[in-house]
Order: sequence, then C-alpha cells, then structure tokens
Amino acid sequence: MRRNNLRTPCFVIEEAGLIRNCEILDRVRKNTGCRILLAQKCFSNYELYPLLSRFLDGTEASGLYEAKLGREHMPGECHVFSAAYRDDEFGELL
Repeated sequence: MRRNNLRTPCFVIEEAGLIRNCEILDRVRKNTGCRILLAQKCFSNYELYPLLSRFLDGTEASGLYEAKLGREHMPGECHVFSAAYRDDEFGELL
C-alpha cells in the first residue's frame, strides 16, 4: 500500500510488529504463570481481537459496553472493574 493512497487521519498498525510484541507477552505468560488481559480503553481495535486472542487471556473493561465488546469479539476472560455500577446494568454485567 502506498502512503499517498491513505486517507487521513488514520491508524496504521504493522501486523508483524504487533505479533512480535504479542510473542513477548506470551513468553511472559508462559514463564510466570500470570494472565495477561487486553486493556480495551488503550487498544479497542476489535478487528484485531482474533489475532490477539492467540496470545492473551482475554479483555478488561470499565463498563457494560466495553464488557460486551470484549465478550462478543475476543474469546477468553472478560474482567470488569468500575468504582461504581449502575443498578440497571449490573444484571447484564453478571
């Protein structure tokens, strides 16, 4: 793809670089036994969740809609944390 064909603004993600970083995280998981979750607020490119799911244990969310995005697009765990929850959303979060 030539740069002058890109419409801006846009994000360009180098897949090979992303995979290299994921392989590092995967080694950390295997060597320590820890679980690594995707912080969706920092990286919500859900088109890449299937690729990331090969290396990560799941997602984390800070509310109902992020949790639904993680549950729908990335297999694995879905952790949710918020300082408070709305009564009308709590049942769906569970």
